[in-house]
Amino acid sequence: MNKTKLAIGIATTSALVAVGFVVISQLPGLTSASGKYDSCEQLNADFATGVTAALDYVNTGEEIENPVVNVLVLQENLSLDEDRDGIACEVIYVQEDSDNWETLSQPLEICQLQETENIAWESSKGFPVKRDNSALGNVRIAVIPVDFKNAPGEGSPNDLFSDDIQLMKDWAQHFSRGKMSYDIEFNAPNWIRAPKGAEWYTCNQCKGAKKELQSKEEAAQEMVAAADELYDFTGVEMVYFIFPAKAEEVHGTTAYGFNQPMVTDEGPITASVYGEMGGVVGGRPDQVSVWDHAIHELLHFQGFPGHGPSNWTGHFVTVDQWGPSKAVTSWEAFKAGWFAEEEIICLERTSIEQEVFITMDSIDTFGPRKESVMIRLNEEEMIVIERREAGPFTKICPECYSAIEAGFTAYQINVNKPQYRDDSDPNSDDKNYWSFLGSRTDPTITDPVSFKGVTISLAGKNQIKLTVSN
Repeated sequence: MNKTKLAIGIATTSALVAVGFVVISQLPGLTSASGKYDSCEQLNADFATGVTAALDYVNTGEEIENPVVNVLVLQENLSLDEDRDGIACEVIYVQEDSDNWETLSQPLEICQLQETENIAWESSKGFPVKRDNSALGNVRIAVIPVDFKNAPGEGSPNDLFSDDIQLMKDWAQHFSRGKMSYDIEFNAPNWIRAPKGAEWYTCNQCKGAKKELQSKEEAAQEMVAAADELYDFTGVEMVYFIFPAKAEEVHGTTAYGFNQPMVTDEGPITASVYGEMGGVVGGRPDQVSVWDHAIHELLHFQGFPGHGPSNWTGHFVTVDQWGPSKAVTSWEAFKAGWFAEEEIICLERTSIEQEVFITMDSIDTFGPRKESVMIRLNEEEMIVIERREAGPFTKICPECYSAIEAGFTAYQINVNKPQYRDDSDPNSDDKNYWSFLGSRTDPTITDPVSFKGVTISLAGKNQIKLTVSN
């Protein structure tokens, strides 16, 4: 590695610093030294890359080395933070290895791996892409809060969920790169009252329901009809129902269906249907939000298999909708038509004969550089490399129950392996068609990782190095 300075992270001290009666608990990896410095030259002698107060710092100038997190030192040296961005004595990042991937870049068609075996019925692992509902253009969605005489809703849905509706719209524009918009029909000053009790709206094949008093198709039609006076269902192709927690937890209320024909005042529609937020299986989690759960479920209809590369990490909305990041994988965004030449580098393993250096932007914030590197290994296997950082829909949170750290990750895909998900199986990754390289729960690359003769290592804060061995 030809690099004079590479500060990938922060010191490895974990400490409790007591100040009077106040105890400042520092996270693992934070230093506890403090002191006043007269100049950046003096501070950088102890903290070579500067200091900041938080892991998710935002630099206002040129790209910098990762500063050390030390609240006390920053507070005592605020006069050295000349640009007032919360970083004192930052060090400009210097990249000495020039990117050399452009002559190796292949047309994106080379990376469109063809799925020919273990074809899933709902959505595709590879190409050609299969989906129930559109993932491009203007996608009409009805979000309907429905309650029941034996499980009444509380508050005004317009007050409760208007922010969720806006977040769904903003999210769609950001991650689809402007190629899809969620056009959401939502008009609910009050909960829409279903004509029957909550126990009538269940689904045997879904989560937890033990019986159906009517078919799930009849149930969905009744709820749409109840909303028809307030809702315009013209062009709606997906319906997301919001139920009171009691309906789910006590009565097993659930809605589910693919491209179901329904009758509305505006004429017949065909729409996929979803409704439940975890209350049917073990009780709805505290402080859940609607917008990210809705996105997770709607994306399944739109051809995103999700629940990978490794399930139950905080890296993607399609894995853990309530985790710290709401990003989507670049592989699924590629299949959806959201990512193209502006975001992706496609390489062939057989063409890599020397060290290859690639500087990348992140799939959380995007930028002028590429956000995804796809390395075709053979006709059914691929490595995908992405970079992660804090963004409008991503919180860097190494301590969260679904953790995510800034840096590079990589995962392997075999489009002809089965799509396997069993949350109770510790070997689920080995059986699934895709999985992270390295640690399943902490896949951020610090030491080199290898797969099928391709080694990925860090060459800088935003740069990777690829090498291939036969």
